[in-house]
Amino acid sequence: MIIDDGDDEDGGVSDSRMVRFNVVQLEQMPFADTFSRGTDVKSVCSRISLALYKKGVRVKQINQKLEDENFGHLKLLIPTGTYKVVLIAHSGEKNPALKNPEKITFSGKLTDTFYYCEDLELTDGGTYDLKLKRAVAMFRLIIADQIPSNVALMHFYYTGGSSTFDAVHGFGNVNSRQSDSFDITEAMRGKPGTFEVYTFPHADNSALKVKVTAHDAGDNVLVEKEFGDVEVKRNIITQYKGSFFGGEVEEEEIGGGNVQLNLYSEDEWGQTAYIY
Repeated sequence: MIIDDGDDEDGGVSDSRMVRFNVVQLEQMPFADTFSRGTDVKSVCSRISLALYKKGVRVKQINQKLEDENFGHLKLLIPTGTYKVVLIAHSGEKNPALKNPEKITFSGKLTDTFYYCEDLELTDGGTYDLKLKRAVAMFRLIIADQIPSNVALMHFYYTGGSSTFDAVHGFGNVNSRQSDSFDITEAMRGKPGTFEVYTFPHADNSALKVKVTAHDAGDNVLVEKEFGDVEVKRNIITQYKGSFFGGEVEEEEIGGGNVQLNLYSEDEWGQTAYIY
């Protein structure tokens, strides 16, 4: 357990009292279908950051990593009073920058991310159970034909979403240019593949434009495809499935070399499919 990492903007701990926070629930189900509703946070995320704000100023922040004892259970010393409490749970390489709860930034690739943001009256000895909401949307590309032997990397470049998150309003608020790359191992070649990237949708649920390129070991582009007007919403998987390299696929998977679009709701796993 990490207890108050010393990020104290006002510099004082006079009249401080111990309070505790427990992450008790994640919104609905994690995107990975091997997990169930109510899954413990450590099964989904590897980092937690908790920040407290007073009159818009951050006064405390503590961070946890998966290997820390009692991951998901945090405690700190804080003077009693009303605070805006913000918690971010994710699996990124570094802790997010939480100086401004309406402009939370992340380093490196974006991962499945959950958040909590409420004004709470903190009292001496109080324990607070936090139920987190998912902050991101997922774009999932399923390559239904075989990945050729000369493919070394799959690169995704996408616009229309945000890599910065506004926890107060629950949406992305920057027009970002995002990218992610996946190394193709020998075990992945000659088989279909699945790739997933994340974004913080804007309040108006504006669509993504996604460019996917396959590269060889010399970084030469072998295949390039663009997907326009990709509908994304918070807590929704938008899935494209088809023959990416022009190879054959199983008929029951998808026929005619077309691309299939599925929208999954994590609540009831509803599905809307389009063929084009």
